[in-house]
Amino acid sequence: MGGEGFICGHVAHIDCGLRSYLAGTVGGSIGLDAEYYCRRCDMRTDLVSHVTKLLQTCESIESRDDIEKILNIGICVLRGSQRTSAKMLLHHIELTMAKLKSGVYLEDIWKMEDISAVSTGVSHHGNDALEVTDYQEPLDCRTGLLQNLSGNVDHQIKSLKLEEEIDQVLQELRKSQEFEYKIAEERLCAQKNYLLNLYQQLGKERSELSRGTSSTDPDAALDAVLNRVDQIKREVMKLRDMEVVAKGFGKTPKDILREHFGLEMEH
Repeated sequence: MGGEGFICGHVAHIDCGLRSYLAGTVGGSIGLDAEYYCRRCDMRTDLVSHVTKLLQTCESIESRDDIEKILNIGICVLRGSQRTSAKMLLHHIELTMAKLKSGVYLEDIWKMEDISAVSTGVSHHGNDALEVTDYQEPLDCRTGLLQNLSGNVDHQIKSLKLEEEIDQVLQELRKSQEFEYKIAEERLCAQKNYLLNLYQQLGKERSELSRGTSSTDPDAALDAVLNRVDQIKREVMKLRDMEVVAKGFGKTPKDILREHFGLEMEH
């Protein structure tokens, strides 16, 4: 679940999303990469942060079966992702799963890169064997190994945070661009339809004037046609101003955004 059981405002169960190919990494027309796709609002949500929260939740669970189920969901969400942050998180979850299945105490499986050598030919689709070696290295060697490993883990954590940070920025950028596109589409289409209606009215008024079928006197009918032509010219100029958004909202003058799109932008 995302947040309080919600993702993008609509109820979303990750397991159901995986079964219906709306979550995880999915090819084809949807094209998801460790994401959740909501058909209702046509939006995508990054799932790497949600899997991280699931992993943190596992640390307070005392049932091995429940932990394994949650870890498997995380693996399914991240498997196949091309994003570095997702790959690193998947590697961490797979190590945790290996330690869980090898019988390591629950309080120890969350320790980063445990010193016990767990060799994993683990497949998460079957019951492949796990081998735990009992070989103990000399204390000095193991201490040095732990010190080096701790530095590597710290580096991995920082790298993961950086990857998540950039992924989040790109997600927000995509959302803001989609938001801007929807506003531009709505306002431009409304202006286009308004102009089409004006052209229809002008055609009707010209026809009545030429045939003398207008209910008003000829001079008033002519004034109406001329006024309509002037109105159309103003609305065409307005549309031309609005079309500047093709360059992007950031390059569009603030007065155009304010007057024609109802937006207050800081440059």
